[in-house]
Amino acid sequence: MPLVQYSDSESSSSDSPQPDQTHSKSQTSQGIKRKHSPTSHSILPSLPDSFHDLYASTARVSNRDDPSLHAGRQRVTPHVQGNWPTHVYVEWFPSTEYSSRLSNILTVLSDAQSLQEHQVHSLLKSELGVELPLHISLSRPIVLLAHQRQPFIDSLTRAINKTGLSPFEVAVGGLEWVANYEKTRWFLVLKLERPPQNGLNKLLHLSNQTVTDFGQPPLYTDSLQSSTDGRSRKRQAGNGSRSKGITGAAASSSMTRSGPPTDIDMSSSFHISIGWTLGAPTHGLRERVNATGIDLQAIKVDINTVKAKIGNGITAISLATKIDTSRRMF
Repeated sequence: MPLVQYSDSESSSSDSPQPDQTHSKSQTSQGIKRKHSPTSHSILPSLPDSFHDLYASTARVSNRDDPSLHAGRQRVTPHVQGNWPTHVYVEWFPSTEYSSRLSNILTVLSDAQSLQEHQVHSLLKSELGVELPLHISLSRPIVLLAHQRQPFIDSLTRAINKTGLSPFEVAVGGLEWVANYEKTRWFLVLKLERPPQNGLNKLLHLSNQTVTDFGQPPLYTDSLQSSTDGRSRKRQAGNGSRSKGITGAAASSSMTRSGPPTDIDMSSSFHISIGWTLGAPTHGLRERVNATGIDLQAIKVDINTVKAKIGNGITAISLATKIDTSRRMF
């Protein structure tokens, strides 16, 4: 059967859309474009601060520690079945600007690092590049028994609420290398200035008093002991050989019975760790830290919440709003 032939005019008229159809499609297309315009997108709300507490740590897969899985790090307090590792601290998420400055410091150190030096590991981001929260410690890594968990939270919450302490701001004073108590790791830290209302010292005292009540050692007791011994030596020198003075052991015993003193300024001890290394930093590494030339004085740390982490559970205690202690965590 032969094919039917059409004229060119008929073909063009059937293929080309009618004016009304063209106008309709144009309007539809413009409408779709308007709907997908970037300016019309709604801005998603930010996640609440409590969201970060839900995934603050990974699940424990073994009751034995393997340093090879943690870049050579060793657990300060060995895990004991039935004990709950506990830490009181202030959490800080640096802004994008602050995080960039701190990252530049670690980049400078890594680029100039020699083969004889231990690797400097960042605490700013995870291995996957996810930004990590930093913190100011208000306690040592301590342990609680299962039945002590909720009473500890209740006691700390009451102590903080009683002070009526309002949120405050802390300025960064510089960089320094410090070692942990066991000298197993060295940390590159931001040293903090004393805030106007002495808020950090107040929070440290509350935390130390609480952990002492639960039979745990307070934070920065080495500094407290040094100050006590120094005052004892001054009294002995001033009173001559007739004065018995107060020995360091007696002062330490007195401090343990009555709780840590509140009149000693621990501002020089507060810090925020941004990196760590397994070995003591060499002279060259210390010099490079001092020569980074990165402005840190403008960095401000907002403090409005104290957190207590017991196991994988985190309780946030606001400085501005009282927490209902009737809502039990455990």
